[in-house]
Amino acid sequence: MEVIKTLVSKYVAKPGYRFVFSGELPECARCRFRSACVSKLKVGRVYEVVKVYGIVNRCPALGEVLTVDVELAKVEVALSAKSSIEGAITTYRHIACRTPCRYSELCRSPWITDGSKVKVLAVLGKLDCAAGKDVFKAVVVQA
Repeated sequence: MEVIKTLVSKYVAKPGYRFVFSGELPECARCRFRSACVSKLKVGRVYEVVKVYGIVNRCPALGEVLTVDVELAKVEVALSAKSSIEGAITTYRHIACRTPCRYSELCRSPWITDGSKVKVLAVLGKLDCAAGKDVFKAVVVQA
């Protein structure tokens, strides 16, 4: 996985912290740290902090920020049987279901947007779907 150096608020600069990059703030356009902070991140992608450096800077939008390494986050989701092929790049689709169950968050991941491309890193097994759908738990990363 590609590691990207960026800056995040001191309050969230912890290994394992995940965030969805939602784009630049107006203050970013004229900030001297723009190229080191937001220019390498892609809107809508889920990133996870993997390393924190003790380098503190002052951000005009967020206050004190720390330099961190991030990478695209690995996310557990439910995939249809057709999409559950390790190594495949597929279009992630929310599993349409109205039956409440313990897998709801996997079926409608809050981290991955419906219709986005993902790479299937691992298929962890078939889920016992209360609605009888043929779905599998998988680990994916945005492609």
